[in-house]
Amino acid sequence: MGETGIEPEGTGTYVDRDGDMWEKREDGWHLILQRGVAVDPASLWDWTEGHVRDYAPFLPVLAGR
Repeated sequence: MGETGIEPEGTGTYVDRDGDMWEKREDGWHLILQRGVAVDPASLWDWTEGHVRDYAPFLPVLAGR
């Protein structure tokens, strides 16, 4: 977890508490799926302090074997 203990440090794909899928990249967070519907993954969500907590916890999406 990052400095807040809520936001994951590493890049990757994550699911939030609402089931929405996010991709954390070097440049920040990108929303991939919201309520199962694809959204614009190019848009960067510019978090303000404390805002990430609204979507926590984030669970990593692991590739199947």
